Amino acid sequence: MSSHTYAFYLQEFLNWLQNEKGSSAHTITAYKQDLEQFGQFLEQQQLSLEQLEYRDLRYYMATLQQKQELKKTTLSRKTAAIKSFCKYLNREGWLEHNPADLLTAPKKDKRLPAVISEIDMTAFLDDFLSGEEPLQLRNKAIFELLYSSGLRVSELVALDVKSVQKQKGILRILGKGNKERIVPVGQQAQAAIAHYLEDGRPLLVKQVENALFLNNQGGRLTSRGVEYILEQYISKGALKYKVTPHAFRHSFATHMLDNGADLRVIQELLGHESLSTTQIYTEVSRSHLQQIYRNAHPRA
Repeated sequence: MSSHTYAFYLQEFLNWLQNEKGSSAHTITAYKQDLEQFGQFLEQQQLSLEQLEYRDLRYYMATLQQKQELKKTTLSRKTAAIKSFCKYLNREGWLEHNPADLLTAPKKDKRLPAVISEIDMTAFLDDFLSGEEPLQLRNKAIFELLYSSGLRVSELVALDVKSVQKQKGILRILGKGNKERIVPVGQQAQAAIAHYLEDGRPLLVKQVENALFLNNQGGRLTSRGVEYILEQYISKGALKYKVTPHAFRHSFATHMLDNGADLRVIQELLGHESLSTTQIYTEVSRSHLQQIYRNAHPRA
């Protein structure tokens, strides 16, 4: 390895990030700070880059985890910065081997999906979505269907009128990767859709439009439109917490699991390719049960 200073190698790397890799200014600034910190560590340990070994990197990452309350996302970025730096130096011939080749980032904490409780869901659907105006009938049908069938919002807004008229109680959904699946539609969702089609949609439609759910102008409602509708209800106190429409899909899966549904059935209904994706709901369900226990047991 040529005898250049650490600052020289760092600047060459940063130039490469900007001019050849095209990294964002935010990434370059973050990597610069991370690698300057790493350089201070090498100086304290009286280590040069050519002496660097994998165990030194593991020791450095361990000191970061022990001495500082860093988020795992920050540790992951610092790991990525060192791996990218060492790989660059090795590729350019400035390092004989890459000591960071086996370095791995800490596993990220699992973020459990937001779930609306069964009590809050019932109150929202029955009390806050009880109007008879066309838009109110539409909104009732939207959220009843999201919760009844566990649809993605993108799948919901893609529905046409003919989709729900073909076979009552069943929907054929074209999901991610153009994969078709069949989902059931509960009786209350069926009733809400029928009411909307009879008394709501005819007053919203202004031209020939196949979409099931229409916006104020009579065109197809968008995913962002559904988000906005829910935001308006939340701002009026319809739910105690801020959630997105996707929470209705999460709630569908969690409540099904809570009430005895098989995980593979839920996987099929949600259209998940892998069972491991669906298994997150077992964590949500366990968390939910623990919360009930803590709230209900006198010695919890």
